[in-house]
Amino acid sequence: MRPMISIAATTGLFEAITAAGGNPDHILRTIGLDRSAFSNPEGFIASASFARLLEEAARATADDCFGLHFGERSNPKNLGPAIYVFLNSPTIEAGIVNVERYLHVFNQAAKWFFAVKGDRGYIRFLLTDLGIEAPRQHNECSMTVALNTLRIMVGSQWTPQEVQFAHQAPGQIAEHHRVFGTPVSFGCETNAFVVEREFVEREVPAADPRLYRILKRYLESVLNEMPQEDSLLASVRKSIAESMRDGDPKLATVSRKVAMSSRTLQRQLKEYGVDFKKLTDDTRRRFATHYLKDRKNTLTEIAFLLGYSEVSAFNRAFKRWTGSTPLDYRRRRIAA
Repeated sequence: MRPMISIAATTGLFEAITAAGGNPDHILRTIGLDRSAFSNPEGFIASASFARLLEEAARATADDCFGLHFGERSNPKNLGPAIYVFLNSPTIEAGIVNVERYLHVFNQAAKWFFAVKGDRGYIRFLLTDLGIEAPRQHNECSMTVALNTLRIMVGSQWTPQEVQFAHQAPGQIAEHHRVFGTPVSFGCETNAFVVEREFVEREVPAADPRLYRILKRYLESVLNEMPQEDSLLASVRKSIAESMRDGDPKLATVSRKVAMSSRTLQRQLKEYGVDFKKLTDDTRRRFATHYLKDRKNTLTEIAFLLGYSEVSAFNRAFKRWTGSTPLDYRRRRIAA
């Protein structure tokens, strides 16, 4: 299974390549992609392709620290709901736990977690299944974005005690010291920020509890309703779920999100024994039954979340899926 990453991670990348003297289209052709794969900011590409894109950009622009510089200039808020949950977590520790749980929704190749050794804490970051032995540019880009994110939470002048990278040291590391403002080590166990053990207990002053609850609820729905299956089907279901927010999911919209033509997506779904309409109906049904379990969700709200313009359309679809109306289904759940 190919791990995927949100196109949102590439926001501003082509402009950064151009500003560094490179040709984005030439770099994309080198790794077998074109701009159409990036046309929808809510779509996904293979995580390995993103890693290779950063490595090739560094080579083509002769900027050995391209990933570091791109991450430094990136706005973490471009990355979507998972980052907003982190930014609005009540404490740093809660934020790390949330990223550990929800990062898979955004980047299936990445893992964040917190560990303690003696009097030091380690906010660790791993990249897996990329097919690149030492994805230096991706490591450095991700760690710089993480630094920007933590600084939004606790203050723009914050620095860790040390920054550690899993890859070996490049020839020059002056830029790393400038960007992180702290000692930087290479060839370590993992990528990590070394912090005081008590750092994770800090409260986040600007956290919005209401937004936090809403986003947690949304991400839990995505996690709970997505079955464990082949990465293509999981990616298509996820894209359908995201498209529902804008109305009835369309094949053309979803195919752009997974970086395929509509014809290719239809052909690949056929190989799994499903078609787009059945997959859309099944995804909507899963979300509908999940939303109906919470009595705080009105039928009008659920219809809107599923992309229906009218409650009556939702009622008809739900009865077709289950043989029951949404209201009867909820009543039986409550009685049970």
